[in-house]
Amino acid sequence: MADASRAGLTDSVVIDASVKQITDALLDFESYPEWMSGVDEMEVLERDKKKRGTKVRYKVDAILLKVNYVLAYGYDDKTGRIDLSYVEGDLEDVNSCYEFEPLDDGGTKVTYHYDVRYSIPRALRLPARGLIKQIDKRIMKSALKDLKTRVESL
Repeated sequence: MADASRAGLTDSVVIDASVKQITDALLDFESYPEWMSGVDEMEVLERDKKKRGTKVRYKVDAILLKVNYVLAYGYDDKTGRIDLSYVEGDLEDVNSCYEFEPLDDGGTKVTYHYDVRYSIPRALRLPARGLIKQIDKRIMKSALKDLKTRVESL
């Protein structure tokens, strides 16, 4: 389960849709290349009894390079929270999650805790830190914007 207190970035967006409509879009992994910026390919490797992806392979254009990795997905059926954790691939670690807060007007506040660690040689970590932070902010904001656009267009 993702730990929101860990380092990383957090941002939110209000989407004019229910939690179910939003999670339906997030769980339609095969459609990501159509609407999620930078996602070239998705493949669901394993599913749970509810047919939700529990292990998903990503092929992503991460601005400076192509990245391949597998994430494990965990689901909290009471809150709708979706946790993402690293399994294997070109990254070092992923500890992220989506949280959902239904609003009185029928919309939903979606909060994305984004925490990714890259496999970068130790000597390059400090010089690259600023660039990585900018890339992370762009990826996180793009993910929320793309999700909002996708859900509100359905």
